[in-house]
Amino acid sequence: MEFSLTEEQAAIADLAGKVFREHGSDEHVRHLAEAGQTVDAHLWQTLQGTGLASLALPEAQGGAGMGMLELALVLQAQGRHLGAAPLWTHLLATLAVAAHGSASLRERALPALTAGTQIAGLATEFEAHVGLRATRDAQGWSLDGHLHAVLLDPSHAWLALPARTDNGLRLVLLPTDQAGMTRTSGVLTDLQPVCDLVFSAVRVAPDSVLDAAAIDWLMPRMACCIAALQLGVVEEALRRAAAYVGEREQFGRPLGSFQALAVRAADAYIEVELLRSALWQLAWRLDQGLPATAAARVAKHQSSQAGYIVGHTAQHFHGGVGADLQYPIHRFYLKSQALSHIGGSAQAQLALIGQALAGDHIEDYEHG
Repeated sequence: MEFSLTEEQAAIADLAGKVFREHGSDEHVRHLAEAGQTVDAHLWQTLQGTGLASLALPEAQGGAGMGMLELALVLQAQGRHLGAAPLWTHLLATLAVAAHGSASLRERALPALTAGTQIAGLATEFEAHVGLRATRDAQGWSLDGHLHAVLLDPSHAWLALPARTDNGLRLVLLPTDQAGMTRTSGVLTDLQPVCDLVFSAVRVAPDSVLDAAAIDWLMPRMACCIAALQLGVVEEALRRAAAYVGEREQFGRPLGSFQALAVRAADAYIEVELLRSALWQLAWRLDQGLPATAAARVAKHQSSQAGYIVGHTAQHFHGGVGADLQYPIHRFYLKSQALSHIGGSAQAQLALIGQALAGDHIEDYEHG
C-alpha cells in the first residue's frame, strides 16, 4: 500500500510551508500579539491569492475540489508557524453552506465567503449541552438561549452555530450583526477571541437553517482540522525543545544527554507520531466517504493528549526561559493547550468512545 504524498499533495505542502513561514517568524508573531491583532490581514490575502484558502471548495464555487487530506496539509503548516488566520473555521462554515445550504442561502452567502471578502466564524462546542433553541413559525425561525466560548473574531461577518429544534440539532448560519444577539467577549489561553452569546427572539430567515445532515457532516471534519493544526504545533514545539536541550549544557554535558530528559522526549515523540497516524487515517476516511465518527473521536482524543504532553514537555525543557513572554516557546504551549480543549478534551473524547463501545457491545449481545 502506498502511503506517500502524491506530487500534487507534496506541492501543496511545500507552498503552504512557504506561505506560513514567510508570515510566521517569531518576530512577526510577537508583533501581531503585542498589537492585539488576531488576524494577519496580509496572510489572509496571500492565502486567497495562492488558492490555499479555496483548495477544498467545490469547483462550482471557484475552488479546486480537493479533500481533507490536502486541507490538513495546509493546516499542519499553519500550526507549525502559528499563522494568524481563521482558516479552518471559515472553510468549514463555507463548505457546510456549499454542501448543505439551500440554493437561496448559497446565493446569498457564498460569493463573499468563497472570495474571502467576508469571514465566517464557527461555534465548536457541539458535544456539550447546546443551550440555543430554534423555533419554526410562519415567518422563519426564532433563536433563544445561549452559547458559550464561541470562536468569534470582530472581523467575522457570519457565524455558523448549532441550535436545538423539535427534530434534533441543526446548523444555523446568520450575520454577526443580527439584532437581538448580545455577546460577552473573552480570550482563550492563546489570546484567540471568544464570546459567550445570548439570543433573545433573534429572527433569522427560513433558509438560514441548513439541512439535517449538516451536523453529522461537520463534526468529523472539525476534529480533522483541529488535529491537523495541533500536529503542526506539537511538531514544531518538540523540534525546538530538542534543539534547545541539545545545545544547553549542565555539568559539562548537553541537557539532552540526561536519561530523564531523553525518556521524556521519547514519550513526546510517540505522542506526535500517534497523532500523525490518527489524523491521516481520519482525513483519508473522510475523503473516501467511509464512516469516520470513531476515527474522529480517536483523532480528537490524540490531539488533546499530544497537546497536553508535548506542550508541557517543550515548556519544561526550556526551564525558566520557557515562561518568558519574550521567548517564543510559550506561544506554542498556549496554542497547544487551546487546541486541546476546542471541541472537547481528551477525557471527554474517551467518555464518548467508551459509550460507543458499550453501545456496540450491548447491541451485539441483544442480537445474539
